[in-house]
Amino acid sequence: MSPGVLMRRGLCKHCPVCNQGHLFRHWVTMASDCPGCGLHFHRTDGQWLGSWFLNLCLGQAAIVLVLILGLAATYPSPPMVVLGIAGVAAAVVVPLAFFPFSRTLWTAIDLMLEPLDLDEGVAPGFELDHQPHRRSR
Repeated sequence: MSPGVLMRRGLCKHCPVCNQGHLFRHWVTMASDCPGCGLHFHRTDGQWLGSWFLNLCLGQAAIVLVLILGLAATYPSPPMVVLGIAGVAAAVVVPLAFFPFSRTLWTAIDLMLEPLDLDEGVAPGFELDHQPHRRSR
């Protein structure tokens, strides 16, 4: 599986292995296993530290972007209170909005760094394109 395919599926909130969608019951509640291929998303202890890191980096980048654009647009007398409120809003809204994407994106990155083992619960013969392998009778 190419890294581009894994990343694209992760950015779409799909399972990186089988491209199954609908992995979240609520915005922040992810299924423990993929309903399509059976991949257990929590592969190791500390699995989600990477997704938290991605979320934190994006949130900080959004704050910096809001402040730089706000300062550039209002120079030479920027409204500091308005920029502060906009920065705080970006710090809250962006991580919440990106949370499910960070989970599936981190799962894709984790699979690139540590490919699946045979004992991880993904059905043998599973084709990584879209559907499980179906044998003709």
